[in-house]
Order: sequence, then C-alpha cells, then structure tokens
Amino acid sequence: MRSLQIHCSKFEYEPLSRAVEGAEEIEVKGRRSFGDCLVSFITVEGGDLRDPGGIGSEAADSIGEHARMVKTNTIVVYPYAHLSSSLATAEPAKKVLEEVASKLAAQGFEVHRAPFGWYKAFNLVNRGHPLAELSRTFVGKEGPLVQPEGKDKFIKFYIIDAEGREHEITPDDWKSKTEIWDKGGVYKLLWTFVRNELEGRPPSGESPKHIEYMRRLELLDYAPESDVGHMKWYPGGVLIKDLITDYALKKIALPWGAVKMQNPIIYRTDVESIKKLQGEFHERDYILEEEGKEFVLRFASDPGAFPFVQRTMLTYRQMPFRVYEEAICFRKEQRGELTGLIRVRNFWMTDQHAFCTSEEQALEEYRKLSVLFARLMRDTVAGEHWVLGFEIVEDFYEKYRGFFSELMHEINVPAFFKLMKEMTHYYAFKNEGQCIFSDGNNVQVSTVQWDVKNGERFGIGYVDKEGRRRSVPFIIHASSFGSIERSMASLLENAEWMKVEGKQPMLPVWLSPEQVRIIPLNPGIQLAKSVEIAQQLEENEIRVGVDDRDMSLSKRVMEAKRHWIPYLVVIGETEMKSDELPVTVRKDAKLDEDLRKKMTVRQLMDEIKRETEGMPFRRSYLPTLLSMRPIFVGG
Repeated sequence: MRSLQIHCSKFEYEPLSRAVEGAEEIEVKGRRSFGDCLVSFITVEGGDLRDPGGIGSEAADSIGEHARMVKTNTIVVYPYAHLSSSLATAEPAKKVLEEVASKLAAQGFEVHRAPFGWYKAFNLVNRGHPLAELSRTFVGKEGPLVQPEGKDKFIKFYIIDAEGREHEITPDDWKSKTEIWDKGGVYKLLWTFVRNELEGRPPSGESPKHIEYMRRLELLDYAPESDVGHMKWYPGGVLIKDLITDYALKKIALPWGAVKMQNPIIYRTDVESIKKLQGEFHERDYILEEEGKEFVLRFASDPGAFPFVQRTMLTYRQMPFRVYEEAICFRKEQRGELTGLIRVRNFWMTDQHAFCTSEEQALEEYRKLSVLFARLMRDTVAGEHWVLGFEIVEDFYEKYRGFFSELMHEINVPAFFKLMKEMTHYYAFKNEGQCIFSDGNNVQVSTVQWDVKNGERFGIGYVDKEGRRRSVPFIIHASSFGSIERSMASLLENAEWMKVEGKQPMLPVWLSPEQVRIIPLNPGIQLAKSVEIAQQLEENEIRVGVDDRDMSLSKRVMEAKRHWIPYLVVIGETEMKSDELPVTVRKDAKLDEDLRKKMTVRQLMDEIKRETEGMPFRRSYLPTLLSMRPIFVGG
C-alpha cells in the first residue's frame, strides 16, 4: 500500500462518474467539504492482499500518528489509484480501505472515507508547514513487496531539441529552462510530457473524451458479455483498424523490407523460450489449462517471433533480416487500471523486428524505423501533437550521443531522455512516440528498441561469409502501432485539440468511415439523383452515405455533423438542374460556423483525392443508404 498524506486547511471533493466496475454506492451525493483535516490519498496494491488486516493496521497507526503530530482530529481516507501501477482489484481494495478507516475511528479520530471507484474532482489548500506532506509505503507482515520500477531508477535527464541541441535538466530545475519552453509550439507539448514523467499527471475528474466519441461515432464499445477490458468493434471502427494495419503494412513494413508472418495466439508455458519471455509480468498473463498442460495467451514480449527466427536458415546475404506481424495480445491489467481504450486487456499490435549482424546495420535500422514512425505519428493519429521519449542506459547515451542529436534533427521533433545506470530490461535503449492530449494526458503509440541480449540468449544466428554460424549481436524491436486501441484513443483525443483551437473535430479524411454524406431534401424526389452522385464517388474510391430516411432535413444535417462527416451535400430542386453542389466542408470550418463551397462532382472528387493522396483505401463496411443501416449504439 502507498499513501500520500497532506495536512489541509480546506479539502473538498465531488464524485462525478463511475470509473470501474465495483464502484461503491454513494449515500450522500454532491460536493463534500472539510476544514482542518489530514487527507490520506491511498493506493491499495495487489501484494497487500497477502495480509490485508496487518497492512490496514500498519497504515492506520502511521496515519494516526501523523494526524496527532499536526494536531488535527479529522482524517479523510481517499482512494487514489495513481501512486502505483500494481493495483488490487475492487472488492479486496475496498476491504483494506474499510480496515484503515475502522482502525482510525477506533483511535478516536473523526474519519470520512471517500467512495471507491469514482472519477472525482477535488480541491485542497495545503497548510504548507514542514510536516504538511508525508508519503509512506506499507508492506504488512509478510515481508517487503517487489516494488514496480519507477522514476527512481533514472539518474540523469536530458532534452535534445528539434535542432539536435542537448540540454541537461533535473527534477528540481526543469521548469526554469526558459531557453526550451519559451519556444512554444511543440515545446509546450514536451513540457507536458516532462511534467508527467517527473512529477506525475495531475488528477482529473473527467472521463477521457475518446470514451464519449468512440460510442457517439459508433466505432467501439464496452462488451459486458466479455471479460472487462475487452472491446467490441462496430463496422466503422473495424474499417479504421483495417486501414491502420494497411498503413502499417504498406507504408511502413513492406517499404522497409520486411517479410510478413503470422504466429499463434496461444503458447505452452513449459517451453523454455516462452518462460524466459514471460518475464516479470507473468502474473498479468491469461493462463489456460488443457489436458493437464498449461498454456498462455500471446503476450506483448514476442513469444512467437523468436522461435520463428530460431528455425529460419539465415545467411549474411539476407541480413538484416526484417519481419512484420499483426498480432493480438493479452495482458490482464488490474481492473482499476482499465481506462477506455488506453488500458485494455487485449489489443492489436503491429510488430516488427530487424536481426542485424553489426552495429552499423543496427544503427541504420534504428534510424530508418524512427524516421518512418515519426511520419506515422504525423500522418495517422497525432498530427503535430506528439513528442519522443527515450529510456537509455547511461553508457549507451554517452556512446551514441552524436547519433541521437542527428536523429532528432532529422525527425525535427524534440525528445526527453531518461538515463539509467544499468540495463533493467532486454533493451539498452528505446524511444516512444508519445501522443499528447489536450487534457494533459499522454500515451505511447510507437516504439523502437535496441536489444543487445536476446540474439545470443535465444540462439538466433546466421551463417557468415566464411560459412561459420554466428549469433545475432543486435536485434531492433519495433512496433509501429504498439496498440491499435491506444491509437484509436489518440485519434479521438487529437480531435479534441481541434475544439481547443476553435475548429470542428474530425478524423483524417482517409480514416473517416464515411467521407461524404449526401442528403436529398425530399427523398421521394431527389433520391435517384443522390444515388447517382454517390455511385460516381464510390467508383472513384470514396466512401459515401445517402440519407434517405423519413426525417426532417435539419435533423439529418445535425446527425451528419455529430458523426463528423468531412463533406456534406444537400440535394434540392436547384441541384437537380445544376452541375454545382453546395458542399459543407468540415476541415476548414470554425467551431461555431460552417464553411460551404460550390463544387462540381469532379471538383469534390479531386479535393478528396488530394486529402487522401498516398493513403490506403477500403470500401465502406456499411450499406450506402442510411435506411439500410442499423443503429448500433442506443441512448
């Protein structure tokens, strides 16, 4: 258990919406306020369940002692899921919190326990004296837990700007680096990322916007008939997912020179290589038993790629050997960690590896993928709202300092580097494309990793020019879309940036499930003309819907706008006689003002072709006529 205790002169909170299954019922709704009090923000961890009574007593004794030191008799026990990444499930966590509150009440304190499992807005006034803030970790009677690795493992911090210049920062002085932050633009995004990494993300009482949008646009939804953290995909969402994987294959993997493969999604746990790859997070694996044998569903640490390449006969002529896979992965995240599309229990990943014979080869592969992924971030999910984050062993930073400077200059985006003293994973360094949201959150989309261990560890080799078998000394791990679910969240959250900038939110035209909506003013009169125009557009690889429903024009127009249709055309009596169409263009509109243009069908087609040039295309997965489409999301 972890606790952050703050002595407040004023504290108030208000539950807003349920965050997890198992959220407690609220007896008294609305805002709760307290005067002089000690607020104990508590995270109950999975390991606490070995001794819930003992850990509850230990925590209560420490919190009570703190309250007596600051001379307050009021204690607020506040569930807070952000002090650890290893969370207990809902029911046991509530019992531990109840134990803490009960023990404190028995000591004579006035105790209030905030409800578990809710998004809550809160305000506090910290008294600011030397004893006002205190953090504690409690381990119970069973001995210390293995704590998850956090920011304490990092010893130095650098920023390399988009011009390739290096700036050293510390957790104490980073905000004062005005030579970085005064540049504005992307450096404001970098400021947010650095803050989140060094200080943590500020709590938010609101659900992420992508959860609202994924349902409104009928893309994805929760699946109560399945395990939590598993989503269902509506036709529009499946179309976007397929277009994203088309991009990963046709714009990244194949031009890079990869061969596409496919591995199973279930593996035996008695195979040595699978045991090694399960690693430290095996407790989050999905385990199955069949005929007395134990199996694991595919996890994110490449269980199929290494055995695949182990059995492949390679010579120096095929090196570097590049492989690509579209894989569905499973990771049993704690219930309290599940958040919309950002944290789920199964996800699609576009996975890549380059097996290299030399340092020069590996550096070039790392550079190529980093450049390709930078283009990906701009083309697909983030626009300009992203930065790079690095984790790297100190010796490797010193060795490749010049390489990183040149790389940032080539990519033209700043990066935040966190240095470790020694390797804690299989990689010596990695970068992550981090999408920055308008609410101050961030999420990883792509990654490129430098592996100097697993070639020899897993017996992956090749035959050199002299006919000798050698181990592969360098492996580049990469994922263009580390999770297509997170990429969908990033797409939708990036649309929220448009609202902040005074624009109408929308998806990129090439990813919009419906690119043009045609609305006949009177379906009984203008439907044939509308269908004729739709057929012309569809023949030119443009996705179209014709709203032939018996509804008012204003309602049909409003629904098209609510679904972010990029181009909206209304066909009335005038358009029956004219070659020009009135087109409402979403991309160039202001938040509170539409933009309409007169276009011929050819001009409309040409504009959409310019918007989608070079991008993958698939036909719509829904009928053209809206009267033939079911409603997937009700209410």
